[in-house]
Amino acid sequence: METVKLSSKGQIVIPKEMRESRHLGAGTEFIVSFDGDEIRLLPVPVFPRTRVEDGAGALAKTGRKRLSDEETDRAIAEMLREEDEAGKS
Repeated sequence: METVKLSSKGQIVIPKEMRESRHLGAGTEFIVSFDGDEIRLLPVPVFPRTRVEDGAGALAKTGRKRLSDEETDRAIAEMLREEDEAGKS
């Protein structure tokens, strides 16, 4: 456990070993929150969290026939077979 001091500007320095172990560089943004008596710093994710629902239908094109699960499985299996055959040449 490290001890740090709050500056007159309200700043603290995260010890170098801790920054390096978590790959925290200059400009890293943090979410600051209280958890009981603790102050928590959570690095803001580089990419915002998403859900499957957020991207569902992103590849859909109007007029394109929707494939059944079986048709999708067959198409994927065929693509894999073709890639495997191409790799053997």
